[in-house]
Amino acid sequence: MCILLTLLCAAYVWIPKALAHSPVDLGTNESLETAGKIPSPSKSWAIYSQLHEGREAHYYQFEIDQGERIYISLFKPTAPEDSEFLPSLTLMGPNLTSQDSVPSYVEVPEGYGAIVVDGIQPSQANYEPFSPSSFYELAGIDTEAPSTGTYYIAVFEPNEGGHYGLAVGYLEEFTLNEWILIPLNLISIYQWERQSLPLILAPLAAILIIGLAFLIWKWKKQTDMRTVTAWTGALAGLLFLGTGLITLFQMALSLTYAPAIAEAAVTILLASIPIILGAIALRLSLKMQKINLRTRIYFAIIGLVALFMWGGLYVGPALAIICSLLPSRLSSGAPKL
Repeated sequence: MCILLTLLCAAYVWIPKALAHSPVDLGTNESLETAGKIPSPSKSWAIYSQLHEGREAHYYQFEIDQGERIYISLFKPTAPEDSEFLPSLTLMGPNLTSQDSVPSYVEVPEGYGAIVVDGIQPSQANYEPFSPSSFYELAGIDTEAPSTGTYYIAVFEPNEGGHYGLAVGYLEEFTLNEWILIPLNLISIYQWERQSLPLILAPLAAILIIGLAFLIWKWKKQTDMRTVTAWTGALAGLLFLGTGLITLFQMALSLTYAPAIAEAAVTILLASIPIILGAIALRLSLKMQKINLRTRIYFAIIGLVALFMWGGLYVGPALAIICSLLPSRLSSGAPKL
């Protein structure tokens, strides 16, 4: 528990420095009229989307006051399928002095100026420790709003479609709802990177198969310990271990494209917390003959910590909390092995 508390304190200090963005889905946005509305341009948002073909543009809009900072970054995944895909970025707004040439298929509001930044393929990918993932940063804009009003962003590519990401804003912050939903959003991000769902969940599936086989072997001749309570706690532990290994697996995949950097320590920290929670839950379950008050408190704490540290894909935390509430020696009803 002391190690876990130390890791939680480290996470509190390091995670805000991990350059994380809050994912947001802005729906259909293939014209100025249907431009996706960015709620607050100062908060750091991440949009993961796809241009389906060349000469297609996606539009986003936001309201901002004069003098406020506008920060935009365009990136794409490192998947081989997007190797030839090179989108560009334009910012359109009132009183923008730049009058860059905008492609004819990109809509520009009447009277608006435009800043166009062509996408450039970098020689090296960047590593995002919070996700974890790797990406190519293609273009960026960092400026101040010359006047108060509505501004538009357009992402376009003249030749072909592909997956792109758009980061808007610079203040790294999360609401409670956004924080808790991060595990689901991470799965969506990995699919945006063109990973299949079976590949994403493979480490978790492997741990469940190996772990359940071990528990059946371990408890085969110890039927007095094979209770619903013990099985519930053990299954929660396996789920925590599996999600920790998913994080390490994604880190390993990402570092095949991006260089190993110090920020990888943040990823290891994030993976270590659910792994330690899983080890504690399994140890308590393996020793369990009947559940006492202290063990109930431990499982309740484990479940709550795991929920906020993205362990167990919601099922694990739920099982840990349920384990803390189950009767002391509730029989599993499982046939004797």
